[in-house]
Amino acid sequence: MKNNNSTENSIYLKSPDNRYRYALGTKGNNTLFCIGINPSTATPENYDPTINRVQKIALQKGFDSFVMLNIYPERATDPNNLPGNPDWSEHKRNIKAILSLLGDKSVVWAAWGNSIKKRPWLTQCRDLLLEEIQEKNKGISLVRMGDLTVEKQPRHPLFCPVTEFEPF
Repeated sequence: MKNNNSTENSIYLKSPDNRYRYALGTKGNNTLFCIGINPSTATPENYDPTINRVQKIALQKGFDSFVMLNIYPERATDPNNLPGNPDWSEHKRNIKAILSLLGDKSVVWAAWGNSIKKRPWLTQCRDLLLEEIQEKNKGISLVRMGDLTVEKQPRHPLFCPVTEFEPF
């Protein structure tokens, strides 16, 4: 799907070989940050259904922009295609990129869904990321939308009703 935003206000942080994406979205004064499990092949010119949904919800909730982040930065259209073991140096680059974007009053939407169970190391990546976010930034609001899944995970943007954000 085409992105209706001009690419001049885009945020697109990726590795030189395009294998890893650290952030995708738009710049604004009131940004909703969303953390998924891993990035797809979406780009600033061609959003996928998840990015379109995050953008739509951000605007509905009064934000002027959004940035999609991920627990792990390796691109895969299916989390089952992630490697058996993570590249910890890429995970550290991912955390560094995320921390560079977040401010002290940022709203961060936890939205990784049950896919976090696809690889045992994904929960470790999540925990390290959330720990770093909480250490660096004061006053960050970590939120979820909708009820937690049966597996106690925050719902993925494509699989949650549009409700009010609640603390995660």
